[in-house]
Amino acid sequence: MDEQRSFDLGALLKPSSIAVVGASERLGPGRQVIENLQQLGYQGDIYPVNPNHDTVLGFPCYRSLKALHDSGHSVDMAAILLGRESIIPVLEEAAEIGVRAAWAFASGFAEADALGEGLQRKLETLCRRKGIAFCGPNCVGYLNPTERVGTYSAPVSPTLRSGCVGAVAQSGSVCLALANSGRGIGYSLLVSSGNEAVVDSTDYIDYMLDDPQTTVVLAFIEQFRRPQRLLKVAKRAWELGKPLIVLKVGRSKMAQQATIAHTGALAGTDAIYDAVFRKYGIIRVDSLDEMLETAAMFSHLTKKLPRGNNVGMITVSGGEIGLIGDLAEGLNLEFPPWSAAGKRVMQDALPQYSGVSNPLDAWGSGNIDETYPPCIKAAVEEEQIDIIVISQDAPPGIAPLQVSQYAVVADAAVEAAKGTRKPIVAINNLAGGLHPSLRQRFEDGGIPFLQGTQEGLQAISHLVRYVEWRKQGLFKSFQPTAHKEIPRLQEGEKALTEYESKQILAEYGLTCPREILCSTVEEALTAAQEIGYPVVVKAISSGILHKTEAGVVRLNVSDAAELERAYHAVLDNATRYAPEGSVDGVLVQQMMSDAVAEIIVGVMVDPGFGPAVVFGLGGKFVELLKDRVLGIPPFTEEEVEELISTTKARRLLRGFRNSPPGDTQALVQAIIQVGNFALDWKDRIRAVDINPLLVLPRGKGVVAVDALIEMGSVGCKKREVKISR
Repeated sequence: MDEQRSFDLGALLKPSSIAVVGASERLGPGRQVIENLQQLGYQGDIYPVNPNHDTVLGFPCYRSLKALHDSGHSVDMAAILLGRESIIPVLEEAAEIGVRAAWAFASGFAEADALGEGLQRKLETLCRRKGIAFCGPNCVGYLNPTERVGTYSAPVSPTLRSGCVGAVAQSGSVCLALANSGRGIGYSLLVSSGNEAVVDSTDYIDYMLDDPQTTVVLAFIEQFRRPQRLLKVAKRAWELGKPLIVLKVGRSKMAQQATIAHTGALAGTDAIYDAVFRKYGIIRVDSLDEMLETAAMFSHLTKKLPRGNNVGMITVSGGEIGLIGDLAEGLNLEFPPWSAAGKRVMQDALPQYSGVSNPLDAWGSGNIDETYPPCIKAAVEEEQIDIIVISQDAPPGIAPLQVSQYAVVADAAVEAAKGTRKPIVAINNLAGGLHPSLRQRFEDGGIPFLQGTQEGLQAISHLVRYVEWRKQGLFKSFQPTAHKEIPRLQEGEKALTEYESKQILAEYGLTCPREILCSTVEEALTAAQEIGYPVVVKAISSGILHKTEAGVVRLNVSDAAELERAYHAVLDNATRYAPEGSVDGVLVQQMMSDAVAEIIVGVMVDPGFGPAVVFGLGGKFVELLKDRVLGIPPFTEEEVEELISTTKARRLLRGFRNSPPGDTQALVQAIIQVGNFALDWKDRIRAVDINPLLVLPRGKGVVAVDALIEMGSVGCKKREVKISR
């Protein structure tokens, strides 16, 4: 499918005229859409269409779209509030009169049954052929508060207001939740994209990136239907400095099953999404509350980002400090001690018995009008502090006296914000709402007031991570690699043997042990003499992919007699393991020693996103340890170093107990080269497994002891590889 935006979405999202097909004065979507347009203050033309009515809610009603056109009216968009069987006939009529956009509320398409799948395919074909930008089906429509328009099937919340946050949700219910949250976030656009038969979520995101009103973009996604399109859109968001915040569901088996049933889309590998989001600077959140708080914060601070992750935090409770410490564990936030000068200012403002720490309990004896202002000012002046956080409980139900007390805190924070480039953020420790007057004080002063300690800290962590990404320059590594010509990779659809695989990886600079493939005992004895004992002896067969289970490996073979026994043993085991198979030969290999760590480096090729490189602790316990991380090539050295730092392997590589440090630099280069190989041959390989890759002491390099390359394009059906005689 074309990776560019297929349609001009202006006719869909800011039409100058709308035909409401299925309009009615009865309660339901056919009435609701018109009432919503009136509530929004829509300035364009509204044309009800229904053969059973002469007027609807005071508007002249037309028997059909053709009758409307014949009366001299033109229509930008058709809102279709009919059952699934009626959608395509209406779209055909709409195409005849030049309608450029449409939306259908109806469900029962690809998410439902075989008939629905067929209808959705016809709908897509028709709209693409006729150039109709179509929203849905199976969705609640959209709201564009900025343009005061929306074809939306549910009542519009009276709290909805215009602002700078754009949002798309594949779930209609989630779209309703965002619109009805009462969170105080101002939206530039809210879209329920549904089944995305024609226009998909990346199209809407791309549209929002072009919208000068939108500075922050949210997306609730069950499945990106065009993964490569997402990458292009994410890069645009990055270049424009518009944070892209995504809640991607589908981590669990239950979520994946629900996704298939709900939208007809297949859930992708979630670990791939984590790696892609990290690579492309997409902020991933795990709940709607976390999404809303992150959006609330970014909507205030896109022009006032922190320099780093050092937080200066001021609270009103020692108990809350403990909670903050627990919830900040694992987030990329630091709470450095105050400077000596800062401590003196804070101690002077607080009673003598008060401890001065970061986070700071600034309650004192309860006279917060005397303690908070000087403490906030001192925190702002701390050179090592990058962001100031005010922890202040202000739920809707607090007493009037507390409102006046806490207004002092808000005013002091606002005053401090005027004189600094450092961002200031306020957090209410409960997530049940904010007192409106206190929220207004903070927000009028450009200070986001976040709900919930956990969600607030997560939002701040996302802000800091976003800054780190921008400093790194995420896309500097996006350069094409020099494709190597390797004829062996042009052939067949099977797994290559270890010997073949390592020969190919050596073309990309990976070091392998000295090894010789032998077909007789005499050749094996000569090879061992040439390599030097001790050696490793392996039976090599294209049908035995995992040699340990087959018992075809012997380690530390120390002399000729032992080698002869090992040679026959691995051949016998190979025959027993696969009695109908044939063995390609016996590999005599240099026995490696003194490794600091056994690492697995692999490649998996996702049908949508392409190759990802897997890294982690390897060896025979790789499935037990499950210490691995995914990265998306091509890589910079900094990216690979960060990947390594997220695994337990980092401790071994630094030198664990009495072991020397490992050659991390050589490991980094090996991973970069594996990534380049994966990119060069992504259309010919399914997977790569280098296990173990031995990391030797610093300065001595890394060695690929075993490797497997599985051939075949990802779109092909995987076949079992068996030994044939």
